[in-house]
Amino acid sequence: MTITELDANGRVQLPLGIRFRLDLNAGDRLAIDQLGDGTIIIKKPKARLEINQPK
Repeated sequence: MTITELDANGRVQLPLGIRFRLDLNAGDRLAIDQLGDGTIIIKKPKARLEINQPK
């Protein structure tokens, strides 16, 4: 497990090894969710997701 930090703008840098294994590149979209115990899930969707933005 790698420890990383949240910057002042709320960004988290993913470790290089994870970015390579998941083929993550600049501009890729990620699905993010939270479980009841505080676990955060970040997933690279296989298909394009429709993202609902609050109005």
